[in-house]
Amino acid sequence: MSAPSLEEGAAPPAIEVRGVTHRYDPKSAAAALGPVDLVVTPGEFVVVVGASGCGKSTLLRLVAGFETASEGSVLVHGDEPRPGRAGLVFQQPRLFPWRTVGGNIDLALATASVPAEQRTARREDLLSQVGLREVSQRRTWQLSGGQQQRVAIARALAVPSDLLLLDEPFAALDALTRERLQEDLRASSTRTGGTSVFVTHSVDEAVFLGTRIIVLTSAPGRIALDVPVPLPREGADPAEVRGLPEFAALRAEVGAHLRSVAA
Repeated sequence: MSAPSLEEGAAPPAIEVRGVTHRYDPKSAAAALGPVDLVVTPGEFVVVVGASGCGKSTLLRLVAGFETASEGSVLVHGDEPRPGRAGLVFQQPRLFPWRTVGGNIDLALATASVPAEQRTARREDLLSQVGLREVSQRRTWQLSGGQQQRVAIARALAVPSDLLLLDEPFAALDALTRERLQEDLRASSTRTGGTSVFVTHSVDEAVFLGTRIIVLTSAPGRIALDVPVPLPREGADPAEVRGLPEFAALRAEVGAHLRSVAA
């Protein structure tokens, strides 16, 4: 699927991937990803789903600026991506255990050059967003896995960016905690209006979270399906969303494509 061209005078896309192929070994003909063309407009919540090893995380690392494409180009709001440009959430929380919950957020705010006099209010606001204001003084090892991941999300939101990149952040959590965090993230993204790219293996998670779903083929990953998600978001009850016929239909469509390209 070719990406549309940018009209003259229009604001640049949030993410623009043009003819990208990536090889981790420059001497090898085997690619981990590509060729891929993808344009993400501001405010979209794009979920990338595919089998293990298909290049989902590679695509995210290219957008984050941790890798440089072997071929093609990646732009974030019209500029080359760089580490620190986007908020990042990984599969493991990667918190500093010698710091309190609030201390982890304060460090992220300091790294993001938030003025010292603004950090306390900003920290409390971020922890309130993820429902953890009351645990600010606890050590991270005193928290459950789900609470630690909430802290990781708050830390990512500390970066003054309208782009959030999430690499299977709920994969290691129990089903109930995972579902609740999905609901929190969906509501937060709808409220803030920022752009998000979320990597997952789960079709259910993709359909619930995304405004758009990308299915990648087996390696080297290429786009096999690019489909919008026609589900209500603003003020929508999560249980009702999951029970809609449209939810079931899209889940079946995405699942069928995923099984087909992974075969």
